[in-house]
Amino acid sequence: MDNLFLYIILVTSILSCTNENDIGILENFSLEEKPLIIETMVLTTKSPNFIQEFKDGSVIGLHIISENTESLYDSITAYRNVRAEAFLNDDKLKWEQSPKVMLNSEPATVYAYYPYQQQCNFNPENIPVKISADASLTTDYMYGMQTCGQKAINKISPIALLSMNHALALLNFKLRVAPDISTCYLLNAIQIGNKAGGTALCFRETMNIKTGEISGCAGTNASTRLELNSPRMLQAIPGEAQQLMVIPTNRIFKDGDVEILFVINEKTFKFKIPAGTKWEKGYKYIYNLTFDGQNISLDHVSFDEWIPVES
Repeated sequence: MDNLFLYIILVTSILSCTNENDIGILENFSLEEKPLIIETMVLTTKSPNFIQEFKDGSVIGLHIISENTESLYDSITAYRNVRAEAFLNDDKLKWEQSPKVMLNSEPATVYAYYPYQQQCNFNPENIPVKISADASLTTDYMYGMQTCGQKAINKISPIALLSMNHALALLNFKLRVAPDISTCYLLNAIQIGNKAGGTALCFRETMNIKTGEISGCAGTNASTRLELNSPRMLQAIPGEAQQLMVIPTNRIFKDGDVEILFVINEKTFKFKIPAGTKWEKGYKYIYNLTFDGQNISLDHVSFDEWIPVES
């Protein structure tokens, strides 16, 4: 009983000592801003583990808006296109922002895109996208935002787990020779482009980082070509797939609207993409093909989600 009495006296004393200055300190503490922290490791439906999509030195762009008003967060213009560069710290990937984003009690929505592009008149709905003539130089354009279901991002919970998605389509070609072929055939290059005067495939457009949609077709007479560093000998069992990225399309209405040229033994052989083919963003397509010495035919084609690979 005596201990309880003493406890009540102690609590009463503490409360009676609280003055206006103490209340002011508490209020200031509640108003303190916290820096935004981003994480890019995501858990996919294809893997039980978290997967890292970026590496040391990667640079992404951030677009920070208010969740409630959908205008720039805290009305700060610099939050329109924040540069964030990855660096390793104790073997963990961290991100340094420029400028650093500070969060208050207002919830934020964080959009991200890759690669970062410095623009005077930045528009998150019009990020330039280009398929390079040299396929090995084409950038893997990505877009994303905080993971669905994540609680409000503000000073109380300042960590944004970004879920990034591929904006392009990935084409994989596995070419083999017919079983009865004894001639040595070497694959030198693969080229993708429209038929003469065709418009099904685009090579220069703009991306909306909020949706990943790419629009504004241009450069339809262009093509993208993958030159193999060393010729690959074709065998009855196909070897490693050759990969090229393209802008998604659903405009292949006729056989051959899009053509794939295979350079074999320094000669060019054409394969016509079938009518009705659709290449969607974030998907990879695997074409299994057979070469009989004169023509290239399609065995079968499959597709799947284009998920990142562990670094």
